Amino acid sequence: MAGDAWEEQLALSDLAGLPGMSLAELRDRREKCAEMEMGLSYVRRLAQARVDLLVAELERRRHALGERTSGSVGEVVDQLPHILGDRSRGQWPGRLPTLFAPGEGPEPPLASRVEEVLPADRLGSLNEIPGTELTALLDQLSSLERDVSARRRALHDVMDRLQEELVRRYKTGEATVETLLG
Repeated sequence: MAGDAWEEQLALSDLAGLPGMSLAELRDRREKCAEMEMGLSYVRRLAQARVDLLVAELERRRHALGERTSGSVGEVVDQLPHILGDRSRGQWPGRLPTLFAPGEGPEPPLASRVEEVLPADRLGSLNEIPGTELTALLDQLSSLERDVSARRRALHDVMDRLQEELVRRYKTGEATVETLLG
């Protein structure tokens, strides 16, 4: 992640003074974490989509060699809804998003890293990229996706701690619904 956003995430993860934080600060941190999580989710899906397309192209080539046919790029295009569909879930439970798209403003910094590895304008010509380069691109994008996923998990831990503290305060009476509405 680019310096500023990663440093901001690390600052948000410093929860040593959690019990002494005001409700407003807890909520503000939780909201910032949710915004960062949305950006990371977006970038993760950008990387995953490219990984899926590279895997499909490599599979198309492998299949074409096995049948001694040329294998049609059109076959890959026909399979795009399946290739890019959200058909798998990670091993961790999902979260109900409070935001449904990255905020307006600059593109998340990691999105530019995805573009550096495999620009969107090259996606239409994967069949022209040599196999060794496709494999290298797949490795780079898979590594980037793992990095983003690890950062999301770390951010989820911070969000969970913030939420636990808010719930604790409401349960113990330190915070009330009136303070929420007020």
